[in-house]
Amino acid sequence: MPAMGSPYLDSQEVCERYRISERTLHRWARNKSLEFPQPFRINRRFYFKLGELDAWDAKQGAPAEAPETAKGMPIVSEVIRTYGDFVKAMTARRAELNMTAIELDARSGMQEGYSNKLEHWQKSVHGRGMGADTFPLWLGGLRVGIILVDLPRRPYVKRKARRVDDAAAA
Repeated sequence: MPAMGSPYLDSQEVCERYRISERTLHRWARNKSLEFPQPFRINRRFYFKLGELDAWDAKQGAPAEAPETAKGMPIVSEVIRTYGDFVKAMTARRAELNMTAIELDARSGMQEGYSNKLEHWQKSVHGRGMGADTFPLWLGGLRVGIILVDLPRRPYVKRKARRVDDAAAA
């Protein structure tokens, strides 16, 4: 049996990766025109080579490497999938430009100290989330824009199992 952290995924892990049922996974494996990687069997369990799955993803349209430019302009951050990723990218951009938070506030037209609050949005006392009025100011102050692109597949976020209260069930 492949060890944890090995370059193999079992059927359940592949199903989680593509957010499909086990029945769909077996259908994909049987469909020759789809060219889905074929599993190998160990003790009644099916395993897939991670490298083959990655190659199949790339063949389906996932770029092997990220382009250096988008619409002719340089890309200055990694792929952003969460609000936390966005804040990290904006903070890194400010540091890259050697700009203080006060300087960013002055350039963007935000109230003094506001960008510092945006960068520390998780702090309950002084942190702030970004609103519709603040968004273009923050982007403009750092001279960045946003381009939306199709991802090869939706990122999988494992959901917590729901618990039913005995009182609610009654």
